[in-house]
Amino acid sequence: MKKIFVLLLAGIFTANCAIARDYAKLQIKEMQHAQKYNTTQKFFSNQNAIQKNFNYLTSKPEQNIYIKDPKIFKLSDYQEVDEAKYQEKLKADDKIYSQYKKSMFKGEIFSYSAKSNGEDYYKVYRIAERIIRANKLDYINWRIGIYKDAENINAYSTGPNYIAISTSLYDSFNNNDDALALVIGHEIAHTVLGHSQRKMDIARLMMNLQNLYKAGDIHAKALFAIKSQQLLTDGKNMEYAADVEGAKLAVKAGYSLDESSDLLSFLNTDIVIPGYLSDHPVGNKRIENFYENRKYFIEDQWAQIGKYNIMNSEVMPVKLSSDRKSLTIGKTHETQSKENYYSVESMEDVYLRFAYKSYVNGEFKKSAKYFKQYFELNKTNAIAYLYASYNSEAIYKVLQRAGALENAKEYIANAYNLNKNNQYIKEQYDNINNISPLSDDNNKKETKSKKKK
Repeated sequence: MKKIFVLLLAGIFTANCAIARDYAKLQIKEMQHAQKYNTTQKFFSNQNAIQKNFNYLTSKPEQNIYIKDPKIFKLSDYQEVDEAKYQEKLKADDKIYSQYKKSMFKGEIFSYSAKSNGEDYYKVYRIAERIIRANKLDYINWRIGIYKDAENINAYSTGPNYIAISTSLYDSFNNNDDALALVIGHEIAHTVLGHSQRKMDIARLMMNLQNLYKAGDIHAKALFAIKSQQLLTDGKNMEYAADVEGAKLAVKAGYSLDESSDLLSFLNTDIVIPGYLSDHPVGNKRIENFYENRKYFIEDQWAQIGKYNIMNSEVMPVKLSSDRKSLTIGKTHETQSKENYYSVESMEDVYLRFAYKSYVNGEFKKSAKYFKQYFELNKTNAIAYLYASYNSEAIYKVLQRAGALENAKEYIANAYNLNKNNQYIKEQYDNINNISPLSDDNNKKETKSKKKK
């Protein structure tokens, strides 16, 4: 009886303690957590990242005076487009689109699982079709669906041609075509970059290692652990690559990366899973990757290339897929040659693009490295040699490196030998050969600097 009485007293004491809890103090403590975790701050910090990452051209104004850019650098697949003819083409295409919209996209058109609104599917069709055409991906049938998931903002791609978007993702961005284009471009990028096959190859090797371990091979377990980590690491790298390539696909289709920043804000507020447990990078790392790479985009030329591809292609027909929950966007031609289908950017083009953009961004040493890698692959581009000469001249004047003047002379000599009639090449040739070398004191400083390295 005494024991029961003690327990009752303990219960009363505990109850009184609970009543006396300082909830105001608890709220203050929770608000301290909110300083770190509040999503509003993360949304707006994304806008700050845009400002930060696109002020690089003015970060060193004293260097800008040494940057020469006559605007004659062109990507290898760049094509001029007559804007008036392009607008005429768009008007003709709009008539075909309107026919599809009237005949197919009416009300609730799909009855599999959950009905979806025809307008929603029409929007997704138009965005995907535009990306596909602008990037010469219209040689196969593509399938795209909106699947029911009210909670997870997600999209995925599978097989060689299927893209799926969750209803929650679509609803979050249904008033932002640019953000949806970035999502669809990302998933198409996974497909064209061969990421599914790459993951499958690693998974198949892991399966073989697991079987070897079960059969008694003690070394197979260690290799399995190594490959497991590689799968996670490669998975992250593939996401980074798809973010960048997907942005490129969207830009070619005429979508704005600035206007799509809503999507990046969502990434910034995403639930953070420790990197070693996931094959997806955390949101803030993906945003850093996006902005760092965007500094080396040539968006105006990519948009022009996309216009050219749309001009020279036809509206892709659309129909309800046999699964009754997705669309099939039909191919419009057979693959005949390399010129009429998408091709991953060659390493020549990658090095040249990074070399040019590094130069105009004022990253002269980085540019020199990329130009060197480019010329190991291609020694026939006179304009590339011209810009490499510009860059070496900037290094000479900004960093006071005597050897850079000799590099500038060598590059412009190569450009001159390839194209003696280009006015900018002739001007640079005369200019460089009239520059006096640095003084002996500067030459000695440079020699000492090299020895230290």
